[in-house]
Parts: sequence; C-alpha cells; structure tokens
Amino acid sequence: MGANGASILERLDERAREGDLPERSSSRIDSPSTMPEKYSISPRTPLDAPFPAGSLFLAPMVALSHRALRELLLEFGGLDFAYTEMASAGAAVSGSPYEDCYLDSGPDPSKVVYQLYTAKSERLPEALAMLKDRQGQTGQVFGPPVFGADINFGCAAPHITRSGGGAAWMRDPEKAFALVREARSAWDKHLSAKIRLGQEDDYDALADFVRGLAEAGIEYVAVHPRLEGQKFRRQGRWDYVARLVQEMPIPIVGNGDIRSWSDYRKRRDEAQPAGIMIGREAARRPWIFALLRGKERNPAFSMEIDLRATALRMLDLIEERLIEEFRLTRAQRFFFYYADNFSYAHYIKWKLVNASDLDSMRRELDAYFKEVPTDRMKVYIE
Repeated sequence: MGANGASILERLDERAREGDLPERSSSRIDSPSTMPEKYSISPRTPLDAPFPAGSLFLAPMVALSHRALRELLLEFGGLDFAYTEMASAGAAVSGSPYEDCYLDSGPDPSKVVYQLYTAKSERLPEALAMLKDRQGQTGQVFGPPVFGADINFGCAAPHITRSGGGAAWMRDPEKAFALVREARSAWDKHLSAKIRLGQEDDYDALADFVRGLAEAGIEYVAVHPRLEGQKFRRQGRWDYVARLVQEMPIPIVGNGDIRSWSDYRKRRDEAQPAGIMIGREAARRPWIFALLRGKERNPAFSMEIDLRATALRMLDLIEERLIEEFRLTRAQRFFFYYADNFSYAHYIKWKLVNASDLDSMRRELDAYFKEVPTDRMKVYIE
C-alpha cells in the first residue's frame, strides 16, 4: 500500500483512466499490431537494412528458441524476428528426423530466421539449397518463406568448436568468407551471421572479420560481445558493438546482457545498434519484448502477469507443437529460467526440472500456487 492508502495497481489504474498511462495488461496483452511504436532515438541503420530500425530479435538458443516459445512470445507481442534453435546443416541434408523440429518456422515464418551451423563447408550451401526448394511447398513442415537464414560463427560449445563448427570458423577468416560466398550463392533470401569477438581481445581483427563477411555477402551481423571462451558472468564488450555500428557497412545487432528495461535502454542509447537480440531473458520473462515496447512509449508502463496461466500455456504449446522426444527436455530448460519469477524459486525450479513428464509439471505448479497464491499475479515495471 502507498502513503495515500491506495495500492500500486490502484494508483496505476487511476492514472490510466486519466490518460497518463496505458492501461495495465494481463498475461495476454495486445497483439503486435497494437503495440507501441519503436523508440524515437534513431539507431544508425544503413538505408538498405533488411529490417526496421530498432527491431527486437529472439536469439538462437539450444532447447529454448523452438516453435513453442516463439508462439508464446508472439502472443505477448513486441517481438519482431526470432531465430530457430541452432540446426546442423549436415543433419538437415542427411534427413535427420529431428531437423524438422529444429527448422519448424511456425507460427509466423515471415519473422523466422533459420540458424545453421556446419563443420564442413560443402554442407551449408547444400542445406540452404534444400531449404530454398522446400519454401512454400504444400505439406512441408518448413512452410511458407522465412525471413532469412543465419550462419553460426559464435557457438563456443566445446563439442561444436572441436568439430570445426561455430566459433572455430573465426580462427580462419578466409575459410569463413569462402563459406559465406558459397552460402550466398545457394540462398536467395536474407543472409546473416552471428558471431562472438573471437579468441583474442583484438578489435581490429574483429572489424576485419565483419568487413570480410559483408564483402562475402552477409547482410547483417549479430554480435555477442564476448570472447570465444568467455562465460556469462563477465560483462560483454558493448563498446565494441558501438564501434562496429559506426564503422561497418552493414547493420549490427547487439546481443547479450539485456535483463531489464534499464539494461536495454543503456545498450540501445550508448551503442545505437540497428537492433537488439535477447536470449535467456525471453525464457525467464516471455513478456520482455512487450514490456520493452511499452516502456519505449511510456516509461511508466507496467504489466501484470498471471504466472500460473503463462506457465500452463507454455506446457500446452510444448505438448501441441513439439515432437514427443523434445517435450520434457524443452519444458525443463524453460522452467530453469522461468522459475526465477517465483518467491521460492529454488524449490519450484528443482521440482519442475526433475519432473518425469508434463502432467507432473502441471501438478507441481498447481500445488505451488495453492501454497503460495500471492505469487500468481505479479506486476513488472522493469
């Protein structure tokens, strides 16, 4: 309760009725078509950028950026483009049954970017040619044309780099540029790359790599400004993102260290990237894109979220959209982050990530909210 006896929500509702604030939302907010306009500060985006200035992207994340999460994010609104989970070009070409799930472009293919990694240069153009041929074919899981495809030059997982994929390509720039040229010849839609800073803290080498990508045919680059072996505990070098934005001939999208409106505003205003990409926070708070768009329109914007309804909706989407082999692991991965919203996060996280199936997760959620009913509805202002 506030000093005047009114709750925070009551004061916000009163200001909304007076026209000072947009009305607060439930866990199902306005559709993207009615979301606030993009921010007034203009990022430095070249005229031939393939996306609107200030676009918001969902990062590619193993076991997270699948169709179910994308659908949940789009229901909240605010998201412009979403990357798929990282898919293997070689597995796609060989017809692995799981690649259909990795490369499912629903629910809105026009917002989806396929992300592919490869260790063998010949596999990427083969996979892109296959995906190009399948675009729009009736009965294909891949569906209508997607926004684009992305080459993974940033994954630092040891088993990926040891095989020569992901961030390992940055160790041999000329080989990476040749890969891009081959990919460009096979793919007629937007082509991007996601990178890290490389093995060493060397801005000049980084800038040369990005220029080489642009010359080879990459249209924009998403930069996760950490070194190949650097962990998330250390802050990324967003000063490098800012320099690339000013110096490179193609748009730069910044990625990393965005967990709140304050983080977003700081990175947006200081680096002025063409767009911002958000990863794990989108699983922790699936309404983050909608919240950021609301805050851009009015800094006092807030959202009231039904945590129980959102959790159950995610389980329903996982059950409906993903193959059975993926359901439990994807749900466990989602709740590893989403449970941070709860007052007893460690307890419910342990319960959910150790559940044996989705129905068990539903029962654990129901039991939790019966014991802690005050956790069900929460207001987010940041």
